[in-house]
This record gives sequence, C-alpha cells and structure tokens, in this order.
Amino acid sequence: MTAERTDRSRDRVQSIERGIAVLRVFDGRPPQLSAGEVAARAGLPRPVVRRILLTFEHLGYVRGDRGVWGLTPRILELGAAYFADSSLPVIARPAMEDVVQQLRETCSLGVLSGVDVIHVARVEDHRPLPGSVRVGESLPASATAIGKVLLAALDDAALDAALPLIDWEPHTPHTISDAASFRDRIRLVRERGYDISIEELNPGMVAAAVPILVSGTAVGAVGVSSTTVRQDEASLARDAVPLLRTAAQRIAQGYLGANPHLHRTAVAGAVG
Repeated sequence: MTAERTDRSRDRVQSIERGIAVLRVFDGRPPQLSAGEVAARAGLPRPVVRRILLTFEHLGYVRGDRGVWGLTPRILELGAAYFADSSLPVIARPAMEDVVQQLRETCSLGVLSGVDVIHVARVEDHRPLPGSVRVGESLPASATAIGKVLLAALDDAALDAALPLIDWEPHTPHTISDAASFRDRIRLVRERGYDISIEELNPGMVAAAVPILVSGTAVGAVGVSSTTVRQDEASLARDAVPLLRTAAQRIAQGYLGANPHLHRTAVAGAVG
C-alpha cells in the first residue's frame, strides 16, 4: 500500500461510509426491510444500523413503520443535480428514443463506477425484456457490453488497476472468467470500437454497446439489449452498432455543447 493511499484512507469518514452502505441496500427488492435485514445486507452491527436509520428518518430520507423501513421520495433530492438539463441522461434521451424507434429494442445509457456499470437512463421498447434493468441499478462491467466498452476506453494503467478488482465468478457458461481472456476481449473491443455480449450476464440475453467519446474521453456508453430469440451477434453488428455509433456521436456533441468547459479542460491539458 502506498503512502498516498494510506493518507486517503485516514481522511475518510467511517460514519458516512456506513450511512451510504445502509442507503444502498434499499434496492427495491423488496421495497421495505427490517433493521435486521438492513444490517445483514450492509454487513454492519444492528445497533449501528438502527442509529443510522433513525438519523436518516430525522432527515426525512427513510421512514419506519411497524418494524420495517423504506426510502421516502425525499431521497430523490440526492440525485436531482445529476439529472440537470446539462446532464448526460437528459441530453442522451432523444438519441436513445430514435434508436428504439428504428431498432425496436431497448436502449440503455451507462457510466462506469469502479468495475461496475450504473445505468443512468433507459428507453424501453413496447416489448419488455425479462428481468429489465432499472435506472440506478449497477451491473458488473466485465459481463456487460456497456461495461466492456467503458473498460476498453481506460488507459492501460487504469485497466491494469481495475482487473484485480473484478469478480471472475461466471454468471453463465459464456461469462469471461479470467483476466487473460478478458484482456483479449478488451483488445478486440478497442480494435472494433464496440462490444457485443451474447448471454454473458443472463441466459437468453444479448446486447451491443459503443462508447460516448467527448474530447477523447468516454463519458458513458450507449447500448441496446434484446433476447436470443430476436437478435444474434451478426444482426447486432449489422443493425444495432451503426445506429448506436450515430447516437453516441449525437450525444457527445450535445453533451459537449451543454458543457463547453469539458473542451476547454481537454485543450488546456493537451497544451500543458
């Protein structure tokens, strides 16, 4: 462990980390939990969880009723700024809607968080997918098309740092389950500029994705998901990838236009 990393760990506030851990267990499955269930999911002692829940209840973010706890609508305040007019999800939605209209498949927008992908926007086709992913839900980046294009967009040093953090437990027989094979896949993604995932996360599910590049940096990725009944690797490469590339370029232009400081920052860094 480096001195820099040790110093950062000293600066962290453990009580805040525990509070966030408690909030994150409320994933809507089920929508309400007992204090004991929250403690088990968060990996924290029940008395600690009880104090955290009472604090959040006082602040208006959770509500307790007859021994069970759930989030309140006020929790939306915490994410409201992310969905401002200049945010990636808001800017991306028209382009995503066009993809859905032309392809008749569900379109998603994801961003990288460590070695997970958080879905920040989703436009559903009229044919719902089984086990549909919700906005705000995170999935393992290594087993998703969106995740792989985002990991491929990292520089080599960042990718090297990410690989040891990946859980290589296979989700299906098609999951890439070792670092060497995953590096080979990342090289292919970098060459092609897109990824196609066939039953790597869930049986019967397929997906394709491309990165959204702003000043050479991936700010997110846009993808489509479907089933093996409706799509295969060839059809996704032929029909979905071109639409996704057009959508990604449109989103990148809109995002840069709404956030011109990103271009100035990139130019300043290049000059410096």
